[in-house]
Amino acid sequence: MQPRDNKRARLLPSAALDVLGNDLLVRCASYLGADGLAQLGRTSARFGLPQAGQQRSLVNEVAHQQFRESTTHEERGCLPKYSDESDVGLCRVLEKFRQPLCFDGLLGGGFSPQEHPARVTYSGPLGSWSTAMSGHTMRGGRHFVEFIITKEQTNPLVCLGITRPVSLIDGIDLETEWEGSVNPLTVWSNRKPAIAEKLRSQRTAKWGNGTVHCCSYYCHGGFCFWTDWDNENDYSDWQGRESLQRNGTIGMLLDLNEGTLSVFKNGRLLGKMKGGLDGEYCWFVAFYSDGTVSLSKGEAPN
Repeated sequence: MQPRDNKRARLLPSAALDVLGNDLLVRCASYLGADGLAQLGRTSARFGLPQAGQQRSLVNEVAHQQFRESTTHEERGCLPKYSDESDVGLCRVLEKFRQPLCFDGLLGGGFSPQEHPARVTYSGPLGSWSTAMSGHTMRGGRHFVEFIITKEQTNPLVCLGITRPVSLIDGIDLETEWEGSVNPLTVWSNRKPAIAEKLRSQRTAKWGNGTVHCCSYYCHGGFCFWTDWDNENDYSDWQGRESLQRNGTIGMLLDLNEGTLSVFKNGRLLGKMKGGLDGEYCWFVAFYSDGTVSLSKGEAPN
């Protein structure tokens, strides 16, 4: 093949695409996932930028149709689209939403090597906290999860709940600031002012108007423990409070439509533990004593 023929061969695919209509291109691109659509959008303006008279780019139109046609009513309620979010970005969030929950970050010492991504075992010394966080961010709708707690002897000194999707270690020294004890519930201005300021500095508009930034059920005693990482925090009783004796399952229903967090013990509803919740949260577990906790999604109770 002569050099001129090589050049012509390289131009043919692009030229062929130019004669194809958008409907056919959308249909072809519909076989791609979110990452594939993002890569396609970067190949040329034909795919990645809105053309004259179009509301969306071609890849965002594909993602818009995929989301609309493949999601359930519950999924759409859990994933409201942000004003600055692309349709491709929303589809990427949908893909992650459909995956099993897991613990993405183990912060502090005492954790055994994970044999399963949704299970953590802590055997650190009594007297310091360590935290396991899920990277799955909840932004709307209703979310139900079950924590299975295994404890051989005494009541588990474990907190289970929700926290803002923040980094607990970026720019925060484990030894000098956390003092080797990592728990987002123990942070407020009078107690850990440097950490409190760094956590609040990560605030975005996606946190909404709520001031409850971290909230948990404390297995030992069943108390509600929450903080706004500033001047408000509380360790309090609530109607329906019960402790967990050794092994058992604690279910939690985060209802971002109502702004409430409800607690279930071994399948039985204890009640609504906290209200006033708004914005994004993720699940977390904080250990003060040894034990094993597994995390899994469940069917949200009516």
